[in-house]
Amino acid sequence: MTLKLNRSIAILDVGHGNSTVVIEDNGVLVVDAGPKSALLEFLREQNVTHVDVLLISHADQDHLGALAQLIASEEFTVGRIALNSDADQESDAWDDVLYVLNQARRRTELRFDVSLVPEDKPVFDRGSVRAEVLGPSRYLAGKGPGGTYMKDRRITTNSISAVIGLAVEGTRMLLLPGDIDEIGVDDLLANNEKMNTFILVFPHHGGKPGTANIAAYVKKLCDAVDPQVVIFSNGRGLYGTPNREVVAAIRERLPKARIMCTQLSEHCSDVLPDGDKDYLNDVFCCGRERRQCCAGTILIDLDETGAVFPSMEGHRAFIHRSVKQPLCCS
Repeated sequence: MTLKLNRSIAILDVGHGNSTVVIEDNGVLVVDAGPKSALLEFLREQNVTHVDVLLISHADQDHLGALAQLIASEEFTVGRIALNSDADQESDAWDDVLYVLNQARRRTELRFDVSLVPEDKPVFDRGSVRAEVLGPSRYLAGKGPGGTYMKDRRITTNSISAVIGLAVEGTRMLLLPGDIDEIGVDDLLANNEKMNTFILVFPHHGGKPGTANIAAYVKKLCDAVDPQVVIFSNGRGLYGTPNREVVAAIRERLPKARIMCTQLSEHCSDVLPDGDKDYLNDVFCCGRERRQCCAGTILIDLDETGAVFPSMEGHRAFIHRSVKQPLCCS
């Protein structure tokens, strides 16, 4: 039986990609739209027909693949969409999104902003949830992909990933940094004094961050954020995420942190375990039918002071029972 959410944050299992949905009593926020139709399936399941604010971290397909379909659909309406311009991005998905958004603005009341940088006010402030854009700075976004950061470092699409901080009742609960690379992290830390956050969705699905010194990148980010929970939004069998060196560096810096993968990494098990996964949340999970879920779609219950589900006990029991060499989840 599908669980109908009320006052929750859902970090969706979309496979290799990102999409997070905030459902409050008086508003819905979506950060990134995932690679395919997973976001739409989740919204249908939850009877959500209107999204107040939709933010796209950057122009990669695995973060915006469902956006054109969402906007073109007559099932859904969106109040505001914001993203950053990217002249270096030449994918069909990016072109489709920009075309559909331009057309939609002519026929609907959609607000479409080609800018997603820190502002003086939150981009979403409903109920107990307040969302703020922490990066990229106007300097980094203005230079843009193809430009140079501080004269000698080449900016990429990942560099300008918008970093979204979600606070619940005034306490920073969740950090969504897209695919931010070392340039993006340096820019983020240069412009934000306090970054401590309870949950970090790790950048780039736990893949290599675009720097030779992976351990230094991980340490820099984890020292600043100091999360108690680290989540990898990964797709089994795609790109080998999360990267072993990334996980090792996180464990060294954050030995007590809970680590969760949305799907079971092939690094942990080269075969899919049999048996029911009754610990999973009863909401849409992209990997459920193929038994690829590890934590699946992860929920933060806003009515239980930020309780995270699936529970640590149920998730750990699955890992100890079914995974011979657990690399990631704990």
